[in-house]
Amino acid sequence: MTATIGRAIPPQRQRTLDALNLKEPDRVPIGLWGTVEGYQHLRRGLGMGYNEDFKNYRTGSTTWTTDVAFEADLAEKLDVDFVRVSIGPSGGSPGFRILDLDSIPVPLQVPSPPDDAEINIDEWGVVRKWTPHENGGYYEMIGYPLFDATSAPLEEGLEILREFPWPDPWDEAMWQDSPVPGMSLREYCKYIKEETPFALMGQGGRGGLFEQAKYMVGYAKIFSDFIESPEFLDAMLIKLVDLEIEHNKAFLAQCGEYIDWLRMSPEDLASEKTAFMSLPMFENQLVPHYKRATLATKEFYHTKNPDGKIQFHSCGAIPEPFMRHLIDCGVDGYDSMPPKVARHSNPAAKKRQLGDEMFFYGGIDVQETLPWGTVEDVRAEVRQRIWEVGHGGGFLLSSSHRLEHDVPVENTLAMIEEAREYGKYPLPDTPPQGADTGDGYEPWDPSPKKKRKRRPKPTAAA
Repeated sequence: MTATIGRAIPPQRQRTLDALNLKEPDRVPIGLWGTVEGYQHLRRGLGMGYNEDFKNYRTGSTTWTTDVAFEADLAEKLDVDFVRVSIGPSGGSPGFRILDLDSIPVPLQVPSPPDDAEINIDEWGVVRKWTPHENGGYYEMIGYPLFDATSAPLEEGLEILREFPWPDPWDEAMWQDSPVPGMSLREYCKYIKEETPFALMGQGGRGGLFEQAKYMVGYAKIFSDFIESPEFLDAMLIKLVDLEIEHNKAFLAQCGEYIDWLRMSPEDLASEKTAFMSLPMFENQLVPHYKRATLATKEFYHTKNPDGKIQFHSCGAIPEPFMRHLIDCGVDGYDSMPPKVARHSNPAAKKRQLGDEMFFYGGIDVQETLPWGTVEDVRAEVRQRIWEVGHGGGFLLSSSHRLEHDVPVENTLAMIEEAREYGKYPLPDTPPQGADTGDGYEPWDPSPKKKRKRRPKPTAAA
């Protein structure tokens, strides 16, 4: 492994820092993230040894996601530029506790699982069922711990919130392990910073605000709660902000000086067409909470790393006015740039709208191109995305979400190789075939779309 010599900054880290600071580096920086199964698949395809037990990995950025930090030997083999690390769950990995069917503490929102089902409860009290597939499995939510609290009388619901057994953000078990067995989290981050050439992104939060609220009360119920139970929802979000801040502080207290930029707990604010809520609802009921969480975290982070940046995640088509509010909240960058979304919020639009104000991470499609496309399809999309987002700097290339087990190894390699070749600065002025140049672009329209009335089918004349 290449060590950092003296105060010299290795090129991998330097180009990443340049991109974070909206400068043009020598080339677009590259990184990877994935599920455990995607990680195993990649290592196996590269002829590298790996742990075959997909349930015996250190818990990822959130307990239920089964994502994993890509180890430094893989990062070195693929010659990427940055790696990721996250704090562990309260209580330590794996973060889940197995339950018997007769000891599930909350009403289930699905038909009763079969007797042989593996039922787990995470550190937040969310009940999940392990759902296997041919290459591993995933944790399906089946019980929400505060589902009934939102419909209780307000004082009763608030009392439930006060008495709820929330996770302890300062539990020492959260930083006692790391992606390298035998290393604490602090030792690992120090090792990456001082003995490898890679930049390091960290994540301290383990739940989030709007996202964790969905898990606490239920995906369907959260949207009605914005209207029917706003006082309860606000109280719950205040508590979730408190926990987000403290989780981040605990992580940064251990590792902050080694973290080049920090990702807040992931949020999903939009579908592939538009935001989940109206702009006034977002402004009134979520923005104040995001602002408190981000600014308090950034203030503490800057005591450890004065240049540290904050990254925000959401899938979907987040319209420009929502993004500008996030910038006002203290957000410096955004992932994961999904390309298969409405054009008003695709990667090219994000760069045109906000490229002078924030950096972008991700961009290469995991829904179709990476799993199902040819090598040339992948290379073409890499060229498109770099041309759309890379000019002026501020672009860190990766997959638009976690690499899964269905992504061919040759496609992952093609993504990296093409980014390394096409992504050298200065970038070409001429757009590659298929790039979104902005011609014919129409901005987001917040007005509700009226469905067209179907015309009656013409009938033949008698």
